[in-house]
Amino acid sequence: MQQRVGPVHFRQAVKRRERAADLVASRYNDSFSAPLLGLCWASFLALHVVCLVYFAATAWCYWNLPGTSLDRWLSLYYIGLGTQSDRTIAIVHGCMAAVHGVYILWMLLWSVKKRRLVFAVYNVVKSPTRLSSIGSEWQAVESVKNCMRCLYRAVLTRDGCLGVDGPNFDVILLCREIIETALQTYQAYRMSLLLPRAELNRGYVALLVLNCWSTALVHSVFHSNATTRRLVALICDCVLDLVSSVGISTTLVLIYAQDFNFQTNGFPFLKWYEDEWLVNAMSEFQMLLVTSWTDLVTRVVFALSLLGNMNNMKKLIRAKPSKWNSDFNARHRVTAVAPFRASLIDSKLFASWHDTRPNAVKYAVAKLTELLFLSWGLAVLALHLHAGSVRNLPQCMMQVKPWGSSQPSCSLLVLDCHQTEIAGSTEEVTEQWSAFDPTTVVRVVVRHCPELQLPPRLTEFSQLDALKMYNTTIVSWEDSAALTQSHHPKIKTLFLVRVNMTDGALPIGLQADDFPQALQDIEFCVTNLRSLPDDLELKWPQYASIYLEASQLVEVPASLVRLAPYDLSLSLNPISTLPAELFERDSVGYLSFGGTFISQLPEAVTEVSTSLFDVNLSGTNVSFFWAWLDPIAEQDSGYPPLTAANTPYCRDLQRIFEGEQTSFSVISPTSEDGMELSLLSNASVENWMNLKRAVSCDEESATWYPIEFEDQYSRIS
Repeated sequence: MQQRVGPVHFRQAVKRRERAADLVASRYNDSFSAPLLGLCWASFLALHVVCLVYFAATAWCYWNLPGTSLDRWLSLYYIGLGTQSDRTIAIVHGCMAAVHGVYILWMLLWSVKKRRLVFAVYNVVKSPTRLSSIGSEWQAVESVKNCMRCLYRAVLTRDGCLGVDGPNFDVILLCREIIETALQTYQAYRMSLLLPRAELNRGYVALLVLNCWSTALVHSVFHSNATTRRLVALICDCVLDLVSSVGISTTLVLIYAQDFNFQTNGFPFLKWYEDEWLVNAMSEFQMLLVTSWTDLVTRVVFALSLLGNMNNMKKLIRAKPSKWNSDFNARHRVTAVAPFRASLIDSKLFASWHDTRPNAVKYAVAKLTELLFLSWGLAVLALHLHAGSVRNLPQCMMQVKPWGSSQPSCSLLVLDCHQTEIAGSTEEVTEQWSAFDPTTVVRVVVRHCPELQLPPRLTEFSQLDALKMYNTTIVSWEDSAALTQSHHPKIKTLFLVRVNMTDGALPIGLQADDFPQALQDIEFCVTNLRSLPDDLELKWPQYASIYLEASQLVEVPASLVRLAPYDLSLSLNPISTLPAELFERDSVGYLSFGGTFISQLPEAVTEVSTSLFDVNLSGTNVSFFWAWLDPIAEQDSGYPPLTAANTPYCRDLQRIFEGEQTSFSVISPTSEDGMELSLLSNASVENWMNLKRAVSCDEESATWYPIEFEDQYSRIS
């Protein structure tokens, strides 16, 4: 039979609960004045807005990245996950932005409706107390209600087993801090590997060390005030999470935004030929962009951790009661976040809370925790200081400071023979290249060397991404120093500018049987190259971009035709004829023969390549085009596929448009004798629009390689 509770017993129960509530409230003295509460509310709102803007902007950028100029350069240098993953990354960041947007709307709308400051869901969602009278006669229903109560207390109340006032919060916070600190330490290590800017590394390491030490400091200073201790610990975590997920990327974006062209959605073309800028960008973009699925998961963890810390801080903040209700019991205090639950006293866990005597096990765990994070911070600081103590080298124009390395790193290695007053012999170059860790070299630049002999040390640059030589005479480049797939698997670009080679032949070091297959960008400009090996197509990679400009080739090498490059420029070579096979390869996309001696294109092209988009004939003696070019001329790609500035054909075309003549001076033989004129030979007014769409007579650079820029950038200083 159920026992009836009388008024006296009820009042005694209420008093017991009030005394218990006062006891717990005394241990969690966390009330805030109205002005401070308003400041906290505004700070939370501002933080949500910052995160919303950041994640929304990131999502927008990733969603619109495919197809842009920046996307093509990132693909060329294999930075990021690739175009196919951009939309997925955008969706993930969009979801994070949506969460912060919901929080902003919740805080604003409910604050207006409630006419008081509402921080989060805990202000509005109340305990399901109305369910007590429903289904009390059925055991199954009662079990479901108990489960709902337990779930509510665990998730939606601050004094539940998972709440900020719960008995397990310190353990949960400790586990979170260990995981987050491990991830943040790994991020600091990645920054030491990738970021050459010392200020960014120092700032992040300082925050990481302070966050580690704050655990011991907070427990020592606020050991008697649980709420303040937890609040300060959460604030420290929140600051580092904000820097990890938002701060670093935002800083890098601001650094590169000044160079970004928002009209073309990319950086200026010449920026990609600046050695220092490019090496910095290749390293720092790996911190700015998502480079792997693990990297994406780590970013999400930091973002969710930031959100979780903000939620817990909101739970910890309570309003200070005003005078009119200061005599009310703790159960009736007005709160800005969640009402203080005196029902906490009914929990069996309160017995352990009420016992304030020192617990040897808990005390030992607390001290071990403090010692762990204190040691962790010291270890991070020691690694950073040791890395910073490694000496700088004059030949290393860009150095990172990786943790644990005793040798200097050298991301950008510049050998300037004029500046160092050497000729470039094997011994001299080896001495210059032996003072650092060879596995850290990403880009090698050689300038102003009158007698360069490349040493075998070059084969130790296993991370080499690019090799550039300027104003140099190569005396010896033997097989012992050759570029090979086994030694240089990551090299992508090779630039030889104003370079002389022995007898005008390709050096042995560029003819290895296992030539690097990732080397897809080979650019020679102003060289004495006269010929190429007959078996070059068996060594160099297929479908690459190959520029052999301003050299001494008198004919197109047959091996180069068989190599089937996607981009091919032979501008400013003394070439007078072109093989038809160049225009028939399905792989060919862009061809440039500007400034050569040709007067016409090959006649016998049986089937022109369907992938051919652009042919540059500027500065040649071309006066007419064969009919086989009509399919290319009819393309509607948004720009003229043929460029013929400073040619007899363009001079005729200009006079036709000005009404000075009605036909071309020279017509292809297939269009004579009354036969139908080809599209590019038809000077009728009705065909003018097609001619303007097909042929450009605007002047452009004589070479695809920016030789004028390089002369200015790499000049003797």
